[in-house]
Amino acid sequence: MRRFLQNTAVMSWVVVVIVGLFVAVLVPSLHLPSRLSGGQSVLDKGAPAFDDTRVAGDRAGITMVSAIVDLADPIATAKGGGADEVPKLVAFVSEQTGLSRPAVLAALQKNFPHTTSLLQAVPLEAVSAELPRLVTFLADNLHLTKDQVVAALNKNFPHLAQSIDVLPTVTGGWNHVAGTDQLTRFDGSRVRTVPQVRDYFAKDVVPVLEREQSNFHRLDTTPPPVDVFAPLLILVGVLVIAYGGAMIALAHYREPAVAFRPVAVSSG
Repeated sequence: MRRFLQNTAVMSWVVVVIVGLFVAVLVPSLHLPSRLSGGQSVLDKGAPAFDDTRVAGDRAGITMVSAIVDLADPIATAKGGGADEVPKLVAFVSEQTGLSRPAVLAALQKNFPHTTSLLQAVPLEAVSAELPRLVTFLADNLHLTKDQVVAALNKNFPHLAQSIDVLPTVTGGWNHVAGTDQLTRFDGSRVRTVPQVRDYFAKDVVPVLEREQSNFHRLDTTPPPVDVFAPLLILVGVLVIAYGGAMIALAHYREPAVAFRPVAVSSG
């Protein structure tokens, strides 16, 4: 009977030790320390991006960018279609008024000079193509090098120079934004043009921030930090192993409790 009780106690504590060993081994096997540490880093570094005012600002910003894209897309390149419609507009006014097309352009130039200049500049990639010739023309007539002309423009007409410098980049990359060769929408569709980049941020990135904002805040503000769970589980496993091992040792040497001990009865 004593041996049976000892074996039962030992086996019970062996099971406890196995459970503790399982926990202690499982945690690093699943890479929980590095994964939870990485998760905590995401929470720490990502908190500014999920700030309420910033998420609202992201939406307002991308809405403004979207309006700019809608403005520029038809006129930035010939592919936008705006350039094809300018002659049609002049022809339409000519037909309705009975004026010749040159007369229509002259009337537009007189009454709406800025609008007319914009119409005549469409597509803007045509302006970009003229800019190198403009610099050459200025250099020849001012008897300066091209670098000196550019420097003079930057010094004396900084805002115009900024537009002149940036416009070729905008028109040249409008339909193929540099660095987007591998970029795709969340649904896998390609992102190459400026309008597609706009859609990527407006319809994929910003909505994720808006949708997951409350979940992020709940995870970030609920104690304790997520990176404490892995070492805590390992510690619990080690303590269970140690306690179970100690109880196994005690079960080997401890006298088992006896529920009933017979008593000798005197016959005299």
